[in-house]
Amino acid sequence: MDIIFTKSALEDLKNLQKYIYENNQEAAKKVQTQIIKQIETLLPKNPGIGRAGRVLRTRELVITKYPYIVPYQVRGSNIYILRILHTSRKWKP
Repeated sequence: MDIIFTKSALEDLKNLQKYIYENNQEAAKKVQTQIIKQIETLLPKNPGIGRAGRVLRTRELVITKYPYIVPYQVRGSNIYILRILHTSRKWKP
């Protein structure tokens, strides 16, 4: 299965890295790397691994070790990463 990051997801990733970078450059890189690693290793092999999403027809991958959730949709042979959100944020598609 192919993973496709939406524009919103890429923007979220950029913003979270920028926010963390202001306080700790090394941590910013680690968090971003871990999020991408979990998305790319877990979802293609088992797209149903995420919990049922709060938004209809979505699933949510909970990132371990960090407080982030990745809402996604499976459409055909593609997995669309919709957002990358801190757990304290509410998600509106």
